[in-house]
Amino acid sequence: MINSLTGLLPQKLRHSLKLITSEEVQAVLDASGFTYSDQQGARMVEIMANRIKRRRKEGKKIVLLPQAFGLSESKRVKEAFLEILGNADLVFARDKVSYQYLQKIQGFTKSCPPIKISPDFTNLVKGEVPEYFNTKLRKGCIVPNFRMVQKTTQDIKEKYISFLDMCIKHLLKKEIEPFVLIHETSKDYELALKLQGKVGRSLEIIQEPSPLYIKGILGNSFIVIGSRFHSLVSTLSQGVPCLATGWSHKYQMLFDDYNCSGCLISPVESEEKVYNALEAITEEPSRSDIMNRLNIASLEQKKLASEMWQEVAQLLES
Repeated sequence: MINSLTGLLPQKLRHSLKLITSEEVQAVLDASGFTYSDQQGARMVEIMANRIKRRRKEGKKIVLLPQAFGLSESKRVKEAFLEILGNADLVFARDKVSYQYLQKIQGFTKSCPPIKISPDFTNLVKGEVPEYFNTKLRKGCIVPNFRMVQKTTQDIKEKYISFLDMCIKHLLKKEIEPFVLIHETSKDYELALKLQGKVGRSLEIIQEPSPLYIKGILGNSFIVIGSRFHSLVSTLSQGVPCLATGWSHKYQMLFDDYNCSGCLISPVESEEKVYNALEAITEEPSRSDIMNRLNIASLEQKKLASEMWQEVAQLLES
């Protein structure tokens, strides 16, 4: 209905208002993260399947950009995703586990597009540093993620805030000033407030709407302790040492790609293991070694992401 009403407006007026009709869409580039998995449920996958099927009938090109795909035990998720896969022109998995899943499931659909592996393409984006952020100080950036208490086991849910509190107190001993960066949702902010109460002292909480400023802040931190996937991509791709914890296989695959799997840790690990991991990324010579490995890996990951875009461009121009 909205599309029909929009179509009544003159094209020049529509475009001046940054509005287009579905008929004007030439291609769909799907970068939906981790939508296609049992963890997210069937409803969104079915909605996407219907949309992509409709766009395919209209002759649009469909590309699934690098994202994580999960093993499907749900019949509804599997059937809907197979319809998406059968209507796509090109598919990129973001990691080896997702790629293996796609290879396994592709035999269940009559038509299957080429399936490739490519890293998350946000590594190519250059950040900007906001004026209020002091780059001369040794600052420790904490990036919480509400999914760590939503998508994980009970023991991790119970330990997550204590884990971040432990990390912050270690940073303070090292004279590294901690602050919290809200990378995505308001629920992350709620976690930040709980963390502040746990630490027992005032923590700067930055809620920055600009993704470019967020990346600039991450790139100019002395250390990042994070759980949001894209905050970690931004951190690693800029050669900044970080300690991470995650809730799905995509985190392990990301840290493998950057040759620093030892920087990924579970919140339920012992205090000694957490401290040892923090020592490795804050003290020499291990810190410089990690940064060197990150910078080498970052060049390779950016090269692969650029090659992915070249392939997408060739498809859209054909």
